[in-house]
Amino acid sequence: MAENSEADQAEQNKQQERANRILDAASELLQRWGYKKTTIDDIARQAGVAKGTIYLHWKTKEELFMALLIREKIVESRKAQEAMQNDLEGITLYSMIKYSLLWSLRNPLIKAIMLRDTEMLGDLVHTQLSQESIQQQMEGFNTYMTYMQQQGLIRKDIPVKTQVHMLEAIALGFLISDQFLPDEYQISLEERAEMAAETVRRTFELRGPTEVEKQEAASRFNQFMSSAEAFLQKEMGNEGPVSGQ
Repeated sequence: MAENSEADQAEQNKQQERANRILDAASELLQRWGYKKTTIDDIARQAGVAKGTIYLHWKTKEELFMALLIREKIVESRKAQEAMQNDLEGITLYSMIKYSLLWSLRNPLIKAIMLRDTEMLGDLVHTQLSQESIQQQMEGFNTYMTYMQQQGLIRKDIPVKTQVHMLEAIALGFLISDQFLPDEYQISLEERAEMAAETVRRTFELRGPTEVEKQEAASRFNQFMSSAEAFLQKEMGNEGPVSGQ
């Protein structure tokens, strides 16, 4: 029994390593050519596997690329969450925007998802899963923002849904601002993330949280993130969570 268990685990590890190699190849080609121009044959050649091997993991091209985008979301959101938890300020709107935007600026695929970039992602931005994921995230974020209002940490004179709209507009503005400015006005990704966070702080935050509120905010935020990740993990299907590189 132990030998069989070890053999099964070794086979699972082999399959996951292969799946990651395929997803890495898909990521490179997606950024180079875009979704419409990238074929399963291209991915197979890039990954060094047979075309049929890809279909052992995903039934269609769309499923493969959705798995890639889900993997990127999970891996990068964990990085942002860890950074927030290690920030002495705690989990506030400032830190949330700072690290979430930095995550989006550093990862071209996450940035493409944020901007609904059809040139790179093609029809993937219109899939049912994409819409469900956005809706799930918005509901969780609305709940968290409502808690922040109730604690007097952010403004109450603006409805939560309006605040979410404003936050989205601020984040998107800083995501694309470099395209419209000459070289002498360009700044680092870190500076852009901090400027966006400072804009949010001055617009919404009323005061800094106490230590007790920091702990409670962290707990609620982690619940929100866990719920979002569980939704994405479920959508990964039988492939299960695929770790990033």
